[in-house]
Amino acid sequence: MTRWWKCDLQISTPWSPDFTGEPGWDLETGAGREAAADVYMARAREVGLEVVVLAAHNTADGAELLVRAGAKHDVVVFPGFELTSGPGADGIHVVVFGGPETTEAELTALLTGCCGFDHDNPPFDPTDPTRPMPSPFTLPQILDKLPERYLVVAPHVFGDNGLTNGNTAKGSIRWKAIHHARLGAIDVGDPGTIDNQASWRARFTRRELTDYPCLADLPFVSTSDAYALQDLGGRYTWIRMETPTIEALRQAFLDHSARIACDWDPRFAPADRSPNDVSHAWVQSIHLANLSTANEPLQAALDPHLNVIIGGRGSGKSTLVSGLRLLYGNIESLPPATREDAEQLRDTVFSQAAVTGTHHLAHSGEVQSSTWTMASGSTTIRRDSRQTPTDFRVRVVGQKELFERAASSKDNPFVTSRNLLVLVDDALAGQDIQSGDRAAFDAALDEARTSWVGAARRLYGERAAVSQLAAVEERVSELRRQVDAFDSEASRARRMRNDALLEESRLVTQEHLGLLRGLDAIQTEASSATAPNTLPDTTDRSGGASALLRRLGELREEIAGTLRSALDAARSTVESLYAESPDFAEWRSSVGGAAADAEQLVRELAELGLDPDAYGRIRAQLAVQEATERDLQSRRSALPELEADAGAAWRAVLALVDQRRVDRTALLRQVQARSQTLRFTIRTLADTASWVEQTRVLLNLRSDGFLEDVPALASWIWEDEEHRDHRVDAWRMACISGDFSGLASRAAMRPAWASRLSDVDPLIRTRLAAELPDDEVCMRFLRDDGDADRDEDWQPLTTGSPGQRSAAMLGFVLHYGEEPLVLDQPEDDLDTEWISELIVRQLRRSRWARQLIVVTHNANIPVNADAERVIVLENESGSLKIRSTAMGDAGQVEHCGPIENQLVRTDIQKIMEGGVDAFVRRERRYNNELNSYRIAMERVNPS
Repeated sequence: MTRWWKCDLQISTPWSPDFTGEPGWDLETGAGREAAADVYMARAREVGLEVVVLAAHNTADGAELLVRAGAKHDVVVFPGFELTSGPGADGIHVVVFGGPETTEAELTALLTGCCGFDHDNPPFDPTDPTRPMPSPFTLPQILDKLPERYLVVAPHVFGDNGLTNGNTAKGSIRWKAIHHARLGAIDVGDPGTIDNQASWRARFTRRELTDYPCLADLPFVSTSDAYALQDLGGRYTWIRMETPTIEALRQAFLDHSARIACDWDPRFAPADRSPNDVSHAWVQSIHLANLSTANEPLQAALDPHLNVIIGGRGSGKSTLVSGLRLLYGNIESLPPATREDAEQLRDTVFSQAAVTGTHHLAHSGEVQSSTWTMASGSTTIRRDSRQTPTDFRVRVVGQKELFERAASSKDNPFVTSRNLLVLVDDALAGQDIQSGDRAAFDAALDEARTSWVGAARRLYGERAAVSQLAAVEERVSELRRQVDAFDSEASRARRMRNDALLEESRLVTQEHLGLLRGLDAIQTEASSATAPNTLPDTTDRSGGASALLRRLGELREEIAGTLRSALDAARSTVESLYAESPDFAEWRSSVGGAAADAEQLVRELAELGLDPDAYGRIRAQLAVQEATERDLQSRRSALPELEADAGAAWRAVLALVDQRRVDRTALLRQVQARSQTLRFTIRTLADTASWVEQTRVLLNLRSDGFLEDVPALASWIWEDEEHRDHRVDAWRMACISGDFSGLASRAAMRPAWASRLSDVDPLIRTRLAAELPDDEVCMRFLRDDGDADRDEDWQPLTTGSPGQRSAAMLGFVLHYGEEPLVLDQPEDDLDTEWISELIVRQLRRSRWARQLIVVTHNANIPVNADAERVIVLENESGSLKIRSTAMGDAGQVEHCGPIENQLVRTDIQKIMEGGVDAFVRRERRYNNELNSYRIAMERVNPS
């Protein structure tokens, strides 16, 4: 797998004249030199170095010995040398090196060949063998002569003998050297140490000098220039490679932004942080067995960063993508046509298949294994060996899905918004944000609406009952006047006294019974609160926890016993006070006398010739109405609380919707900030089509019923934002009450439509009142070469061409989320410029925050995006497999790896470029920018 290697591209050798050796080193004998080499490489490994370049001045002496010592300590050594060019004022220092297999003889030949050292131009001063001499050639001449298998680094370019030091090289020599294609990289030092940020040096390191167009592509490295053991690891460079080879380093120099990071790079601060640390989630491998289209299982190992899958038709690319979707993705949320294709592929190719994957969780890096079958779906084995449904998410996106999501419809203007919101919600769900989980959100919203429906119906019922209070109060007054008509002044006083005592008795009895019920409720609640607890059944049960739980349980029993005793005593006190307390004997006697006197009064009225039955009926009616009056007055007092409950329940509904809007908006703003080419606006409660659809379902309307009435009502309620709140309130009240007469007039409803609504079951009507339309999200994209500050240069997604819509949707997908992302042929429907500007650029940037897996037929993606792992698939005699080649002792070697892998590079040329010959012919026929650049390089002479 590709990874970052800690490299020092400039160290001297222990026997170099200017090296500070260690006491006791014997460098005059072979054994002594071997011992010194061993200590040297052990020290290099101790400070974390994995790759070093030998850079003794003008010599390759002992290079092979150091290569062997490095291998012993897992340090890859690139033999080379440092030389001084001529004829500058002081000469330019450069490091020239080859691959680990380079011999001392080859390097010596290089010194005497293209570097120009010979009898007349010796590498060391004949009078002082420790003093290296400059080459007779200028640096551009040396670079021109240098064979392709060697690389060149210019160290300490602002210091003595540095390439950009004004005392070292000026004018065309410096300019040509810096722009020479054979100059691999330069060491500019730590930009953070530059005091004057307006200086030429500061602008150079920021790559701002327009007269040096090569700066954008010139790699910066950090080298230690170590001449002592303690200097090793003092400065270093992280370089991303699969295996340290000269080709891997060449590729790194060609693509420094993706492959090189200096020790001062802020991306990897603090200094002890390794770029190999992976904190995002990623899929390590996938295995597909029992496919209907393959004789053998297909297995692929993946890199945590950018993976590109290539191959001819029928090689299994789409099958691999489908396996990832079944194992970690979601078919149900796909748009209709894409979902149908995915289901068909699942049912035909995967009907008997078993898909297994290994993945790493974000942050913790915990490894889990998941398996999918048609019968069981996708399940994951957890750390505790439990097997549960898989919740590890991988976003799988194909170009057909993007095209379908970006499509507009004249029948439903909100279809694009809905498709986009599905992606938004999926992204939120991937971040474990509850509002993004559509099933969970719908369940929570339904629960909140149900609560509001109940509260609203209770409130409306109580309001309707209390509205009768005035009539009841009037009836009580009438009955009291009728009762008064039966009584003389004396009997009226008796009756009122008797009534008062009897009412007191009723209230006392009511209070007595209520108190007993309260004690019973306390007893029930206490029993529940003091229920025992037990520790979970685990093998690692703590003795301390068990003892503490036992002590708490004893205390619980003590408290429960105390509560029971107290409640029994209280109940006894209540009963005794009500039935036997002598303090209230006189009052009880008065109540008994009042009851007897009331009966006596009725008999006396009869003796006077008055109808006792009529008197009794009126008194009974009065008692009923007075009880009703008291009940309604009590219920009127409770109305504010019911109104508060209904208001709180409705606010809970709105809070869920508002929170989802907040979450969606935050994600869209993040995408907008990252992309710089997309803009989003959200219109609240604007998707009236969703409201119309749900209303028809709730009302169970026939397909041809009220086709114009429902949309017209939706438009009246929701589309006028200025009056929306008042209209929603009127709609809700009409639904709750069942009275649509006022609303029908305001909304210009047909009588038949208003009557249909009135006849609906009250519970359904109230549920209908809680229905809200979804928001509408509108996406705009910046036109080609548009000015972001000009509003007219931002085009709505729905008005773009098919290619523009697909590109905008792809831009959206690339700019959100951190879960692994699978892109299936994202280049379809896009021209090459879009592929380079959008896909390649974003893949290069996103690979550090998420795993990317791309299936493609376009060479720009694996090559210019510099994939960590290219996987070449093929179909051989009915078996889907990774292409492999027999490589001698290494056996069958799979065609997987980065661009420096010769097998992979050849496959890219064959499959994607039509072969090397076709590629070269195209380059020759262009005959424009490339040749113009070469000619300019030969003729330019800045002064």
